[in-house]
Amino acid sequence: MTKQALPLRSEIPEEQTWDVSAIFENEADYNNARNNLQDSTELFVKEYQGKIKTANDSGFLLAAIADFEQLIIQLNNIGTYTYLNFSVDMRNDQLGKQMQEFQLIAAEIEASIAFFITEMAETDSQVIEQAIESTEKYKHFLADQLAYQKYLLEPQTEKVLATLEPSLGLPYTIYETAKAQDMHFPNFEANGKSYPLSYVLFETKYSSDPNTAVRRNAFKAFSDTLSNYHNINADTLIANFVQKETMAKLRGFENATEAALFKQKSTRELYDRQIDLIMNELAPHMRRYAKLLQETYELEEMHFADLLLPLDHDYSPEVSIKDSEKYISDAMQIMGQKYHDLVMASYPERWTDFAQNMGKSTGGFCTMAPAAHPYILLNWSGKLSEVFTLAHELGHAAQAILSTQNNSYLEAEMPFYLIEAPSTAHELLLTDSLLKRNTDPRFKRWVISSMIGNTYYHNAVTHLHEACFQRTVMDRIAAGDQLAANDLDQIFRDLLEQFWGDSVIIDPGAEKTWMRQPHYYMNLYSYTYSASLVVSTDFFLKLNAEPKATIDQWQKFLRTGGPLDVIEHARIADVDLTSDQPLRRMIAFVGEMIDQLEKLS
Repeated sequence: MTKQALPLRSEIPEEQTWDVSAIFENEADYNNARNNLQDSTELFVKEYQGKIKTANDSGFLLAAIADFEQLIIQLNNIGTYTYLNFSVDMRNDQLGKQMQEFQLIAAEIEASIAFFITEMAETDSQVIEQAIESTEKYKHFLADQLAYQKYLLEPQTEKVLATLEPSLGLPYTIYETAKAQDMHFPNFEANGKSYPLSYVLFETKYSSDPNTAVRRNAFKAFSDTLSNYHNINADTLIANFVQKETMAKLRGFENATEAALFKQKSTRELYDRQIDLIMNELAPHMRRYAKLLQETYELEEMHFADLLLPLDHDYSPEVSIKDSEKYISDAMQIMGQKYHDLVMASYPERWTDFAQNMGKSTGGFCTMAPAAHPYILLNWSGKLSEVFTLAHELGHAAQAILSTQNNSYLEAEMPFYLIEAPSTAHELLLTDSLLKRNTDPRFKRWVISSMIGNTYYHNAVTHLHEACFQRTVMDRIAAGDQLAANDLDQIFRDLLEQFWGDSVIIDPGAEKTWMRQPHYYMNLYSYTYSASLVVSTDFFLKLNAEPKATIDQWQKFLRTGGPLDVIEHARIADVDLTSDQPLRRMIAFVGEMIDQLEKLS
C-alpha cells in the first residue's frame, strides 16, 4: 500500500489552522450575509442607477460612493471567507461548489453595480472636482475615476464584461485546479530508497535537500510530472496574456503592459530599469553565491537543481511553530511596542494556517477580511525559511491593518509597485534580530546566507526571472507573435542562461519553471517583489543609523493609502525612485553580504 504523502484536512489539529469564525461565526451567518448582499445590491441599483451621470450635487455623489464602498466591503468579506475555506481543502467537492456559487453571485453583483463606475465617467468633471475638494476620505478614489474616464467603454459593454468576469478569470482557475487537483506526482528513487513526492514536498523539502541524489532526482521527477501538463499550462497562460492584451487595446491602451502599469501608477521606465539592471548587475554577485554553494558541498558541477541549497544545512535548527513566535517577537521589538503587539496578535487570534495537508494551495499569501483581520496561508516545513516566510506575510498583515485604520476601504491599498515592501522589510528585521542575538561567526554565516538564500534570492532572482519572462512573452504577444509551449520553454531557458552564464548547468526541466507560479495571472506582479525590495532595503540600511526618524517615516509609509503615485508614495519613506541609485544600493548590499559569506566560509 502506498504511503500517503500528506494528511487529509480533517486530520489537522485545530491549533495549526486559521480561525475563519472571526469573519462569520457559522455557515448560517455566511448564508445570511450572501442573501443580505444581494438585497443590498438591489437597493443600491434602485437608489442610484441612472442618477450618477446626471448628478449635479457633490454631496449626492459622496453618499453614493459611501454606499458603494459598503457593498464592496460586504462582497470582500464573503469572498474572503469562501476562498479561505476552499484554499486549504481544494479537493473538497462541497467547498469547490461553494466557491463556484460565490463566483457566480459575485459576477451578478459586479455586473449589477458596473453602472456606478461607468456613470462616474459620464459625470460632469466639475461635480467630481467639487467632491474632491469637499472630502479627504475619497479624494484619491475620485481622482482615479477622472484619470480612468478615457479608458472606460460604453456602459452596456462594461456590464457585459462584469458579467463575464468568472469566464474571463478561467485561465487562473484552471491553473490552480490543475495544480491542486489533477497533478499527481509519483514516488522517486534515490540512494536505493523510495520517497513520496508532491508539489508542496518538492517546494518546501526536496528542492533544498542537502543530499545531492535526493535533490536532483526529486527535481527530475517533479519536472517530468510538469511536462505531462506542459501544453495545457501553456495554452492557459497564453490565453491569459492574449485576453489582457485584447482588453487593453479595446480600452485604448497601447498594450497590456501599459494598461497594467497605468493601474499601478508606475511607468515603463521603472519597470524596464528594474528588470534590466538586476539581470545585468546582480547576476555577477549571484554567480559568486552559486560558486560558494558548489565549493561548500564539493560538487563537481553546479546545477540549477542545486541553487536552493542552504549554505550550512547542518547548522540550521528545526523551528517549531511555537519557536517562531519568539523569533517574530524579537524581530518586531525595534518597531515599538504598539507595532509589536499588533503583529503578535496573529498568534492568539489564529490568523495563520500553518498546516500541510492534501489539497491545500501551495506557497503562501496574506489576505485581509474587512470584518476581521488578515489571514495568512503557509505550508509549515519546520525550517528557518518558514520563519522568513511568516515574517514576510506578517509584514503584509501589519500594513493592511494600519492602512485600513487610516483610510477608507476604497483607498487602503498601497501602490502595487510597492506592495511587497512591508513584507520584505520584515524579512530584513528578522535577519537583523538574529544577527544581534549571537555573534558566533558560524551563526552569522548561517543568518546572512539565509537572508541571501531566502529574501534576496526569492524576491530579486526567482521572481525577477518570472518578471523577465513575462515581459518577453507579453511584448511578443503585443507584437503579434504566435507562441506555443516550446516557445515559452525557450524564453525561460534563454534568460536563465543569460543570468547564470557558465557558472550553473541549466538542467533539463529548468525551462519549465514558468509553470510553477500563479503570479502571471495577477497582472504585473512578479517584478514588484524586487521593486519593493529596493525600498525595504533602503529602509533597512538607514535603520541603525537613524532608528527613530527612519521608523517614523516607515510607519507613515505603511499608513498611507491612496493609492498614490509610486514615486510620491516612496518619497514618504525617503526613497527617490526617479533615480537608479536605490536599486544600485540594493545590488551593492547583496554583493557586500556575499563578500562576508566568502570570508566567513
